[in-house]
This record gives sequence, structure tokens and C-alpha cells, in this order.
Amino acid sequence: MRDLTDSDQNEAVLTVAEGGAGDYGPAIAAEAAAVARSRKRLSELETPVHLTVVWAMYGETGRMVPRSDHPHGEDFVRAKVRQLDWLTAGLPGVTWSIIACDDGCPDRPSSAEVMERIVAAEGYPATGHRSVRVVRLADVLASGPSISPEFDRLTSTDQSRKGGSVLAALAEAVRTGPGTGRHVVAYTDADLSANLAQLGSLVAPIVGDERTGTTVGALGQRYGVDGAVLVKPDGPTREPESTGGKADKLIVLFRHYVRALLVPSLAHVLDTQAGFKAFDAAALRPVLSEMTSFNETFDVELLIHLAQRYGADALAVEPIVFTEDFAATNFPSVDPGARHLAMVRQVVDLYDRFVAPVDPVTGEAAELLALVRGLDLDGYVRLIERLRAEDTGDPTLFDRRWPVAHLRALTR
Repeated sequence: MRDLTDSDQNEAVLTVAEGGAGDYGPAIAAEAAAVARSRKRLSELETPVHLTVVWAMYGETGRMVPRSDHPHGEDFVRAKVRQLDWLTAGLPGVTWSIIACDDGCPDRPSSAEVMERIVAAEGYPATGHRSVRVVRLADVLASGPSISPEFDRLTSTDQSRKGGSVLAALAEAVRTGPGTGRHVVAYTDADLSANLAQLGSLVAPIVGDERTGTTVGALGQRYGVDGAVLVKPDGPTREPESTGGKADKLIVLFRHYVRALLVPSLAHVLDTQAGFKAFDAAALRPVLSEMTSFNETFDVELLIHLAQRYGADALAVEPIVFTEDFAATNFPSVDPGARHLAMVRQVVDLYDRFVAPVDPVTGEAAELLALVRGLDLDGYVRLIERLRAEDTGDPTLFDRRWPVAHLRALTR
């Protein structure tokens, strides 16, 4: 079992990646292989690069401290610094910085205050290489700078659901980045589910494409692609087990089917909302001013804008090792319900706002759109339950496509 609160395990990943001896189990072995591959790819780049990592914080005071102070404590600030130091050690052309954004955390002391105390205690610099900073979404809303017209209309952190604070941190990273050289901006989750030492595998396709400039974003994939490893409580899994063994498999596959048909530029991105993405800062800058979503749809809207501006091929997908961390986290039930239907409706809303005006769907996709628009909760639950009943023996996963007429019959 991979325990993110165990500092010895977190360090063992880096030890094994360096060739150190020890039998720590398959989860640590898989993570170590991923970070070793990441460092190798980063070391092969010929272009100097600065990497800025951002994340949002809301109610993270427990996970931010060591396990000795809280049962869910991951000591994630120090751990992330250690991972970045390990990734970049001995690579003189690579520097890094961190910006975390407090999303109106209600804890007392707040996530921002706890992190600031850690930064002060560790003596991390405020600027330049190895700098670690905290910004507050409330301060950005109150005094700017301007980010996007819709963002500038926000008046309270209550109107943000993580997306607003990620956007604020991304904008701050782009605004204050190095004046020269390549700048890659990445965002991740506050916890340690995705080891930051894997970021070399996201930086490589962006900076390595410098001659052609074709890749502007690299998206970590927890499942669905060769090489991806999803570490569950009982150990690491790969496809087809990662998705095929999920209790909510049909919920996931149906949502991807809707997204692939309505937003075809993202059909190759199977895991759109994994919190492990990196972007060329110069390419990201104009897209931030177009953002309107500050909730769960933030990731998908950002990718739509990037694909429309630079082309679908500009978004590369990269396998990562990701450890599921459900401690202190809210997540939907595996049974079909209102929250799952809301996710499907969010895809339709994104289509209506950003895809339909420039590339409206036709044919089978248009029929699917009509079906989903008329889908109420009872019909959605009935559909997923009947798709589950039909699923026995079907080996297909994200390439599964159902005839819309069949889906319509299942909803009755």
C-alpha cells in the first residue's frame, strides 16, 4: 500500500529512482520508475527552462503538516520542495518556483497562514530559483491585477470552486515569470497524489518541440494510456484494469463518449481533469484572459481554448503514476446520481458556449446532443444501470461508441 503520509515511503521513491536497494513494493517501484524517466528526459533538454508549479488550497491545513501533527498529514509543502530539488539537482539550466493560492480557506489558521509559517521556518526565498510564495484569492479579487473579464466580475471567494484560485495562481506565475528563456507553468493538486518529480516528462514535449513549436501543453494521464499507473488502496493498476475494474466504469466511459463527440478536439485527452498539467507560459498567457469557468469545468474550458488557438495536436498526453488519495476529500458515489448527471450537463454547457459558435455538431453527434439535453435524472440513472447490465464481456474502454438510437431506447 502506498501511504502518502509516510515520509519514509516518499523518500524511498527517490532512493529507488537513483538505483538504491530495498524492496518497497510495486507501488513505490512504479513511482520510482516514473520519476527516474522524468529526470532523464529533463536532463536531455538543451534549452534552459524555468518551471513554476502552482496549486490551490482550501481546507488543506491538516494535509500540510506532518502525520505526527494530523492523521492525514502529508507535510506536502516540504515534500514538494524535496521532489523538485531532486528532479533538478545537477541540472544548471533548470530552475523552479512555487506559487500556492488560498481559495478562501475557512480553517483557523488558514491554509495560507500555515503555509507561510512553513516557508518562513524553512527559509525558502521569496523570488528566483527555489522561491515559494503564497497568494490569496481574496486579495487578487480585491486589488487585481485584471485576469479575464469574467474573473474580474467575481466579488467573493465563495464564487470560486478551485478553478478561480488555480487561474489566479497561473496568471501570477505568467506575470512574474523570468524575463528570458523558456518558462513552463504547471498546476497540480495540493496533496502528494502526483509526485512532482514526474514533471520532467511534461516539460520535455513542450521544450523539446522548440524547433517546431507545436506542443504548448502536456497533460498527465492517470489512466487510459499506455504507461499510466493508477495506485489504488490495494496496489498499482494499469489498463485495462485501471478503468475496467472501476465500479463507476460506465459513468466514466459515458461521460467521455459525450465529451469526445461534442468536443472532438479533446477526444484524445481521456483524463481531462487530472491535476497534473504543464503549459508553455507564452502560449498560456492569451488563453487566461478568455476563461469564464471557476468550478469543475475549469480544466476542460482551458483545454478547449488552447486547442482552438493552437490546434488539438498542440496538447500532448503523458502517462503518469497517480495515487488515489481520498482522505479528507469529497468525491461522488460510484452509483449514478445527480452529481454525475451534472458533469455530463457541464460538457453540454461548454459545447454550447465555446464549440457550437464555431464548429456545431452534425449527424450522430447532433443526435447525442439532443438526447443528453432531454435527459432527466431518472433517465440518466436508468441508462447507466442498463449499460452496466450490457457490459459483460465487452473489452472496449474509452474507444467505446454506442449508437444513439440504442441509448435512447435504454432511457425509456
